Amino acid sequence: MTTKDILTNHPATKDNILMILHEIQNNNTDNRINENDIKEVASFLNTTYAEVYGVITYYSMLSVKPRGKYIIRLCKSPMCRMLGATDLLEFMERELKIEAGEITPDNLFTIETTECLGECDKSPVLMINEDLYTNLDATKIKTIIDKYRK
Repeated sequence: MTTKDILTNHPATKDNILMILHEIQNNNTDNRINENDIKEVASFLNTTYAEVYGVITYYSMLSVKPRGKYIIRLCKSPMCRMLGATDLLEFMERELKIEAGEITPDNLFTIETTECLGECDKSPVLMINEDLYTNLDATKIKTIIDKYRK
């Protein structure tokens, strides 16, 4: 689906901006919103490029940088950090041989950190795209990553 197709499915009001941006990002093979997309959204919503760009850079789930097919978002809230999220981030970086913000050479994974995912009672927590994983340790993360590799 093209950006134009996505835009025609929504009323041209600013309160639709997040839904529009998520759909555009999800339909781009590199999981990002590119410069042309931003220009089209700004024109469609009768706003500025800067305003659309500001929304994208404010929300951690949106990105202008290319990302892998699977975006691993590890919660970095205080509860998750107290229960080992920092060590789990280091484990994932070693396992995937990339640092947070990078893409694996096969374009399969990107690691990101994010604020609270709302599952503090099941910390530490991560999301891969739309799938949530809780009560994590290194063994569970290895199993999860292996599942996505297949």
